[in-house]
Amino acid sequence: MDRLFGGFQANLGRPPTKPCWSLVVPTVAVACAVLHGRSDRKRRAPAKRRRLLPLYASIALKAAAAFVLELACCVVAWLWYAATARRRDDATSEARAREVAFYCGFGFVPGERRHGWDGSALAEGIGGSEQCAIRLARALARTGRRVVVYGGRRRTATFVDGVIYEPARRFDPRAAYGAVVVWRVPQLLLVQAVLGRTLRTPRLAYWIHDGAYLSLLDAAGAAFRAAIRRAVRTADCAVFPSREMRLAQFEALFPDGDAHDGGADVLDSAIVVPHGVPRYFAPGDETRRDGWLLWPVSVERGLDDLLKIVPRLRNAVVSRGGDFKLFVCHHERGYHGGRALSKAGDDVIFTGLLPPERLATMLRACSLFVFPSAVPEAFSISAWECAAHGVVPLVYELGALAALGRVGCPCVAPGDLDGLASAAEALLADPAAAAATRADVLARTTVAARDWDATAEAWTTVGG
Repeated sequence: MDRLFGGFQANLGRPPTKPCWSLVVPTVAVACAVLHGRSDRKRRAPAKRRRLLPLYASIALKAAAAFVLELACCVVAWLWYAATARRRDDATSEARAREVAFYCGFGFVPGERRHGWDGSALAEGIGGSEQCAIRLARALARTGRRVVVYGGRRRTATFVDGVIYEPARRFDPRAAYGAVVVWRVPQLLLVQAVLGRTLRTPRLAYWIHDGAYLSLLDAAGAAFRAAIRRAVRTADCAVFPSREMRLAQFEALFPDGDAHDGGADVLDSAIVVPHGVPRYFAPGDETRRDGWLLWPVSVERGLDDLLKIVPRLRNAVVSRGGDFKLFVCHHERGYHGGRALSKAGDDVIFTGLLPPERLATMLRACSLFVFPSAVPEAFSISAWECAAHGVVPLVYELGALAALGRVGCPCVAPGDLDGLASAAEALLADPAAAAATRADVLARTTVAARDWDATAEAWTTVGG
């Protein structure tokens, strides 16, 4: 247990010794500004402000409300556990001292299951962020550690694959845990800064693997960013799944237009630990259809753009006598219940969100994943799963997706939909070229991608 996060020497510091109540007002005020579509015009950078991507603009109201609700729940939890501290027995304290605790919030994030999730959700199909938390917790449990995931508003605890899943309300912010991983929600860290308190744990990591906060940080204004900067500094380290996301988050948190100290200590203490990539089978071409495309991510991530070029892709296959199909393996209306997409023909098939076993069937059968995503992905576990199983991703060279180019996947400039369509057409029209590209991607991905056991080992030794 004492090696989790290695012997990492934190230089971010701990929270101040006196309460910082002044942080409450700007944080809530900025969240309310997002709710009403306003921005902090006085302190923003002189450069033209970036507009919210359509995915995040569509959920701005929900995201702001979720942030405030999560923050309120964290404050209540601190106060409740402070008031009931004497009720906890020694056995509970000893168990928590040996525990690796994942704090995943109360489930207010748009698209997240409010009643929580656990390891059994993998069999039903679940989002990539939740998959990563489940797989890392499970891999750490296989090393003999006691791992507890606190998340959602479930009623009771459950035990799955060696991991205990508890409701978020049972996370005791005043307990002495062996190690704590704060999963993508910064509110718990913010409350530490507000109250001038700290989690009593030898190792506290903030695990950031969601591109949503890039847009949130930009939209919410300077006061909000100042509060989050202080929150991040309460952790011993911030852990990112890619070097691209590490730099992008830093630039969003410390923009030139804000008054800050440069954040060199935050950047120096930010650590990159890539996600693991599951392998469901040894890939081969025996059952693969060279005209079938796979879409294994949420529809908000660029499916509208892909449907615009489907006629070109279909023609590339049909003109050589092939069979064209596009399988969308996700919710038809997306995570956030948006409008239904117009289907581009009977050969565009919506299967719904698939569990790993059924997704593996599609990974065996399909040949390409054409991914015109304008979202700055933190890692894109789905794209790496495709690459590891012979479904070649074609992507924009944006954020962490650029790393796929280093394993042979075709990449084009961000926003160049015509270039992406041309690259896909070339492979769909020439199965031999597609097979050669697939073999190259598979060989490189086998070397570059790690499994979750290796990722867990990296977490236990990081900084050591």
